[in-house]
Amino acid sequence: MSVVVASCTLAQLFSKDSIVSSNEIYIHGELTIPEYQRPYRWGEEQIKKMLSDYQLFLSDLANSDTEYGYYLGSVILHQSAENGRLNIIDGQQRLTTLALIAFMQSLVNSAAGNHPAEFSLSYDSPESQQQIIKNLAWLKNSGLKQIETFDAAKINLTLVVTRSEDDAYRFFETQNTGGVRLSGPDIIKAHHLRAIERHNQNEFAAKWEALGDLNPVVGALVKGRYWQKLYNRNVPSHRQPHLVRTAVVNELGESTGKGDDIAYGRFERAYLADGGQIDKQAQQGYELRQPLNSGINTIHYLSYFEQLRSKYLTSKSKNDTKSINKQANGANKGAGPLSNFFNFYQNLICQLDGCSYVKGLYDTALLIYISQFGEQQLDVAAKKLFRVIYSPRVSNQKAVRENSISAFVRDNPVLDWITASYTPNMCFDYLDRFHFKTDPANLAVDKNSVKKRFIFNVLNYLEIDVILSLSAQELANRYTAELDAFILPLGHGTVGMDQVSKLRNNGEQHG
Repeated sequence: MSVVVASCTLAQLFSKDSIVSSNEIYIHGELTIPEYQRPYRWGEEQIKKMLSDYQLFLSDLANSDTEYGYYLGSVILHQSAENGRLNIIDGQQRLTTLALIAFMQSLVNSAAGNHPAEFSLSYDSPESQQQIIKNLAWLKNSGLKQIETFDAAKINLTLVVTRSEDDAYRFFETQNTGGVRLSGPDIIKAHHLRAIERHNQNEFAAKWEALGDLNPVVGALVKGRYWQKLYNRNVPSHRQPHLVRTAVVNELGESTGKGDDIAYGRFERAYLADGGQIDKQAQQGYELRQPLNSGINTIHYLSYFEQLRSKYLTSKSKNDTKSINKQANGANKGAGPLSNFFNFYQNLICQLDGCSYVKGLYDTALLIYISQFGEQQLDVAAKKLFRVIYSPRVSNQKAVRENSISAFVRDNPVLDWITASYTPNMCFDYLDRFHFKTDPANLAVDKNSVKKRFIFNVLNYLEIDVILSLSAQELANRYTAELDAFILPLGHGTVGMDQVSKLRNNGEQHG
């Protein structure tokens, strides 16, 4: 590993003068922002904090007998062998912000007749350019007084310069998986864009940024890849962001291989009476649990699932939400299957309180189902998955916690039931075999518990009247019976009223 380390001031770094490293190697080159870096996103809040920290430093310095500088931290650079430029791998947000401050100060100095500083940074990203314009406007209107005392010569930093791009990113990933500055998707972005040929990096960097916030879909993908019977792993708690970041980097970054953009999927093959055959791909797209290759393969994989999530699993779907919202809250209003799905998801699932952990599993299950079967009987699948996945909401005496969802999946591998199915009906058979019991705890008439509100919200959505005077045990039995009676027959043809009555009368047994 060829690495040099140097201490310098911000003024030295911006001056383009050579900087001597600790082992007496000269560091010089033009600072550049690689095409595959995330855009500049620091805003007013971060600028205010940086200026406030600097003012606090000046105050401490004034009360001190020693002369020392404001320490900015480390900046990781890769020195390109092609053109000698110093690519900023880690430190872009800080350096850009300080460059804007220095630029505004140079304008003030120039107006006062002083020689302005000479330095430059260029940005191709439209998002970066817009944020820079916005921040310059804020500095001009609100921050001039705070930058009067700014002195780049009193700001110290550590330069970590590598000759190898891979080494630079090893430093970068190590630093950020242990820190809090970048999310998992931000870190793996750099990993995958580096795996793409340089002349295509800018194109795919733009595609990545167009996807927006990838944290929700990445969280669902990690759950889907971790929660499986044959290779079950614990999904880190959201209370441990560094472990979440590590899981994302390992699963969707470091564990990816090298190779082509491959989408794994199943084919339907029909054999004809004359001996011929017809091959038909069951579903276009990627398998959630498929192996991944670095670069274009993983980027397309993430793009595919983000498009599915955005289309089907957001409260403001890109579909015709107006037509959906025109529907009443009832479960069945004669609309088409897809509209029924959106009605169910948006008007029930997205409205349930206290179910965020359960919904995380539910959304992951829907992503797997849609990627495997498309919109085939999606409205039926959504309800059958609800019956299974939301059962801990009523079968647990206590609130559903994050770790209880992991335990539920280990005992009931619902995601495996989907992936093991060749047809929607096969999947439904797996789901229908699941039995649950509604615990009457916290369902007393005089208590307005979270569990009780959940049950009433579900029954109201199904347009099932419930007598308020029911005892806790009666309400528990009624919920189980009504949910089974409504959901179990779906997808299996017409069900007679005698069958529905039988299911409802079995409430005592199931509830």
